[in-house]
Amino acid sequence: MISTIRDNIVAASFNGDVKELQRIQMDLYKEKMKMDKFFTYFLEKFERKMDPENVDTPIWNLYRTKTKEYSQIDDAIRTTKYYLSKHSGNV
Repeated sequence: MISTIRDNIVAASFNGDVKELQRIQMDLYKEKMKMDKFFTYFLEKFERKMDPENVDTPIWNLYRTKTKEYSQIDDAIRTTKYYLSKHSGNV
């Protein structure tokens, strides 16, 4: 998913499609907000069950998976911001 998004960001920038970059950025912000909400609920529910001495559990595996996804979304947002700044005269 993220590689496709990154490809779309690069393609939109190459084509000078600022509107598409803005749309992608808004979609990424929506996904990031969903992830923020997920982490809030997840930690409220499972924080006490997350033993730092035993990190090989389904709860920890889900946490690591979602953390990686969150990081990729955040990276894509930064990439989009970068390309939008390069086209700031086209807005």
